[in-house]
Amino acid sequence: MATIIGRTGQTMDIRGDGAVTTHRVEEDEAFGWTSATANIDANDTVILVTNNSDTKHLHIEQMYVYSDVPSALDFFSPAFATFTGTAITGVAMNRAATTVAPVTALGDTSGDTLANIFATLYSNETAGDQHGVWLNLDGGLILGYHDSAAIAIVAASAVANGYISGYFHDNHPE
Repeated sequence: MATIIGRTGQTMDIRGDGAVTTHRVEEDEAFGWTSATANIDANDTVILVTNNSDTKHLHIEQMYVYSDVPSALDFFSPAFATFTGTAITGVAMNRAATTVAPVTALGDTSGDTLANIFATLYSNETAGDQHGVWLNLDGGLILGYHDSAAIAIVAASAVANGYISGYFHDNHPE
């Protein structure tokens, strides 16, 4: 599928069969969530975002994680549960917007099960080469009501943080 993005936020998707779908992301519907830097235990979740809207899907654009140790990094979608952790407030990408994202966003979480892994990437941290890992999804990970996106670090990390960005779009059938 090819996507054409206009200057005003409108998009047009052209599927392989030639069908065309258009939609527009409202200016106040895009958000980013950043976890505080934390000491993460092995196989713990750095950041988790759950869509609490029953009228809009949350399309995940990008996910990022930093760890101070070499580790596998699991990007996953845990089943809905009562998660606990450090609350994260989403930041609207439209800085003039006053909209609050209908999500539960947490850092250094517990209560989630490492399941439905859709990508495993690896950090290569050394004293002279410390960098984070980005996963670009371009809105392709779509979270319905009570669906979640999360990142876990397999090795224990003294310094870790994460970021997830996405936008909401009506969940009507295309």
